[in-house]
Amino acid sequence: MLQYLWSIYYARWLRRQLVRPRPQIQLRHGTGKNLILGIGRNYSIADLRPFIRSARRFHDCRILLVVNDEAELGKALEAEGVDYYLDKGLSGLGRPHMNFARIADYVAVLQGLTGQIERVFLADTRDVVFQSDVFQALPDAPLILFEEAQDFALEFSGWNGNAIRRTFGEPLFQQIKDHGVICSGTVLGRHSEIIMYCWEKLLLGQMVGRRHHMRPGVDQATTNVVARLGLAPASIVVPYDGAVATLSGSNANFLSIKEEKLVTATGGFPAAIHQYDRNPSIRDFVYATYDGPKRGKAGDKSRDSQLQKKFRVAFGLQGP
Repeated sequence: MLQYLWSIYYARWLRRQLVRPRPQIQLRHGTGKNLILGIGRNYSIADLRPFIRSARRFHDCRILLVVNDEAELGKALEAEGVDYYLDKGLSGLGRPHMNFARIADYVAVLQGLTGQIERVFLADTRDVVFQSDVFQALPDAPLILFEEAQDFALEFSGWNGNAIRRTFGEPLFQQIKDHGVICSGTVLGRHSEIIMYCWEKLLLGQMVGRRHHMRPGVDQATTNVVARLGLAPASIVVPYDGAVATLSGSNANFLSIKEEKLVTATGGFPAAIHQYDRNPSIRDFVYATYDGPKRGKAGDKSRDSQLQKKFRVAFGLQGP
């Protein structure tokens, strides 16, 4: 019964996304029709500086962040040469975890930018830093996805594997378990294909169990299902140490600092690095270079306390 009610509420939330007013966005900074798009909600300007300053250093493209209704943060982004869109997003019953709900923000913004943009790089903002133009480093393919780690199949990734099991069931997991984990925090593609990719994820969300909609793993689970079941047949998958390098698990130490640059063990020079904060020395180097947070990891003002999490689990609002 509870699962049925949750499904109804999520369907209502999704229905509201369909008729959500598309923003009228006037891009003022950068040139051309390439766009770096991220969500800057719940972060301070210090948290965001490594992302926006490195992006602007190597790109003359459009850069847009969706942020909460925080005018001061908007002014700070404006001063950095980055466009922003103030939006609280749609809340209410049925709203999934914020990592997944952001997909609806991507859709709204990209539909509002129809005709202005041709290629889009969707990127996490807290833990992505750039070293060169990511659009030049990758082909003009319909959809490009990035593996998370070396020899990191879904079968051996407890967090990712369990997210898929609990979301889509054991039979589907068995079908794709031998494939490498794809990260949902970095995706590049053409404007129309990115919108379709996002809608596929939101529609797949209708299958998610009530207790697991509030888990962050739903975002990555839906990305892996889209890719590994061929729901985006024109997509290509790039290895973890390619143009977009991801520091995850045992790969957290495969980058080193040489002559003020981050390079791989084989001498590769990634255009972007994701999850750099998982390596303390890399993180401190990035923070020092781009005036990031003064100590430790970047914060997230929306992060719940352990007491709040236990409360949701106790009342069946989140899976353990």
